[in-house]
Amino acid sequence: MEEDSRDFYDSEEIGEAVKRFERMMKANQVDYFDVFEVEGIVDYFMDEGQMSMANLAIDNGLKIHPSSTSLQIKKAQLLLVDGKVDESLAIVNVVELIEDSNPDIFLIKGSALIMEGLVEEAITAFEQAIMYNYDEKDELLYNIGITLGQAGEVKKAVTFLERAHTANPKNEQVLYELAYYCDKDDQDEKSILYYNKYLDIDPFNPSVWYNLGITFNRIGEHDKAIEAYDFSIALNDQFEQALFNKANALSNNNQYEEAIECYLEYLKSDKNNDDAYCYLGECYLNMDQYNDALANYKKALRINKNNANAWYGSSLIRWIENDLPESQTLVKKALKLDDTNPDFWLMYGKINHELAAYEQGESAFEMATSLDPDNRESWIAYAEMQYHRGMLQQSINILKKALEVIADDSNINYRLTAYLLENNEERSATDYFEIALRADFNSYRDLFDYYPKAQQNESIKQLIKEYQSTNY
Repeated sequence: MEEDSRDFYDSEEIGEAVKRFERMMKANQVDYFDVFEVEGIVDYFMDEGQMSMANLAIDNGLKIHPSSTSLQIKKAQLLLVDGKVDESLAIVNVVELIEDSNPDIFLIKGSALIMEGLVEEAITAFEQAIMYNYDEKDELLYNIGITLGQAGEVKKAVTFLERAHTANPKNEQVLYELAYYCDKDDQDEKSILYYNKYLDIDPFNPSVWYNLGITFNRIGEHDKAIEAYDFSIALNDQFEQALFNKANALSNNNQYEEAIECYLEYLKSDKNNDDAYCYLGECYLNMDQYNDALANYKKALRINKNNANAWYGSSLIRWIENDLPESQTLVKKALKLDDTNPDFWLMYGKINHELAAYEQGESAFEMATSLDPDNRESWIAYAEMQYHRGMLQQSINILKKALEVIADDSNINYRLTAYLLENNEERSATDYFEIALRADFNSYRDLFDYYPKAQQNESIKQLIKEYQSTNY
């Protein structure tokens, strides 16, 4: 029945039917519409986003054709759009007793069950819809996939979208959404595969090149990301976000001068983007051009005084310039705006360490290591502070705790070896030294920077000799 409705909707008659219905509503009169006309009118108003008119049309249609199952299904669909799940399900359950092989019933039922959080029951209903569907299988599978994806069931969405792709490998809409949901599910290689399949069919879609650039940038393929953004911009020279993202990719690729040019080009059309000025500042910072960096951070803050990254960047520059009190003030402002950023806490910890404000330093490092336990720099900086305070055992404990999270990190193991040797724990020290040698033999001289006396330790020398023979 939906196919007939679509055929009707595509005809010129739909305009006249809609006008006739609107005249009827204004005159508060009663006119006759057949079932197909009602479906076409409802679909028209739904497509136009005029849901109140769609509801008036379906209610009027059901008064004329109260036993029409196709109109009852349409009513259930509208109720679902309005979030009236129970009412929608009540209609569907009744209609199912009459037409137990209508795929539209099970599609609406599945969507309603998804909204109720009954995912497995919804999947069962969807499978019934697929079983009874005989036309455009890829479109049905696509709609199910999108429904699941919008409900947050990303993995299941990918499964149905892949089935849709199998049913019709040339369906561009399926390929686009499949690539998108693979990206959301961190299936980067699959996402790239499907975006490229889309581009094999239509290489002139700037949005697909843009999305491909995002995926490449995230996985560290910055050269490919830049190339993808270039294609996107070439196809749509007004695509400002692609230009902005290209600048980010250039910066991530350590091409800071090119990134600066790109950000400046972007800022011609979006002069009040504080983030762009902030990223400009970061580029200059990475080029050791501190005055230019600070100037751009200040521009960002003039636009948006609540830009936490701009306060942090300013603090970082003042720290590099050894203006510790000012640096501390600035990073506090960053933390006031965002106290969940581990980099801010790490910066605050380092500043407090250098200011001998050890209690504040401890609290800062505890936050940094808690928020991002995989960042070895935070653990090492924390251990260093305690070591400089003469709290050797606490430094050892901190590094051991770090290794519970990042066990094979050579930097931590070399430093822990040094602290253990200084604490006269030679047997334990050699165990950690061996782990460090296995992870990164070429950095073994770091141990001597941390603890020069290790060069005279026979156990250490013997282990270096043993591992040297296996590395050359």
